[in-house]
Amino acid sequence: MIFRPKHGAILVYLRLDPDTVELEEGFTRDMRGIGHLGTGDLEVRIVSAADLEKAAPLIRRAFEAA
Repeated sequence: MIFRPKHGAILVYLRLDPDTVELEEGFTRDMRGIGHLGTGDLEVRIVSAADLEKAAPLIRRAFEAA
């Protein structure tokens, strides 16, 4: 998890296969093959309480698969 206060976002990197998620521009991003800080192939960008609610099932899936 990376906090980006300047950008008003929290970036969460999840160990989920991006092919199993419907990617949504500005919310989820395929990080395979991209050098980045964090582990996991799926980036989730949280900028609002609504995004946090939308991210909860993905976070739960990654947690349960660990």
